[in-house]
Amino acid sequence: ALPDVYAFVDGSFNPATKVYGYGGFLMHHGKKEILQGSGADKEMAAMRNVAGEISGCMAAVKKAVALGLPEITIYYDYMGIEMWATGAWKRNKEGTAAYHDYMASVQDQIDITFVKVKGHSGVDGNEEADALAKEAVKSAD
Repeated sequence: ALPDVYAFVDGSFNPATKVYGYGGFLMHHGKKEILQGSGADKEMAAMRNVAGEISGCMAAVKKAVALGLPEITIYYDYMGIEMWATGAWKRNKEGTAAYHDYMASVQDQIDITFVKVKGHSGVDGNEEADALAKEAVKSAD
């Protein structure tokens, strides 16, 4: 069974427009908050879909913190989401460093659990996050 508070996040990149984006949703107390956004910052766009992945995770955590939720479980399919947040991977880019710093800055406000799922393997939440991420980069012309 899924925990009371959880999010599925995914990232996408549109090489034609150099737009990265994220999609996903946060579930809490039976309420669903859709998470979706995109950007075209040059340095972030150089990381392609990775920029979307970390933006999506940050969006989920920011929303949970804003709602005053004490904990959240993040379901993700890209390893860097967890590795950069925990500091297990080196942050060689501005985007990954900013992501790590943000996640570290909210540690005293929210308890974050990471759960890796296999992408494109029929996990409902992941499929939905993936579709929302793709939509986020398509509509950003």
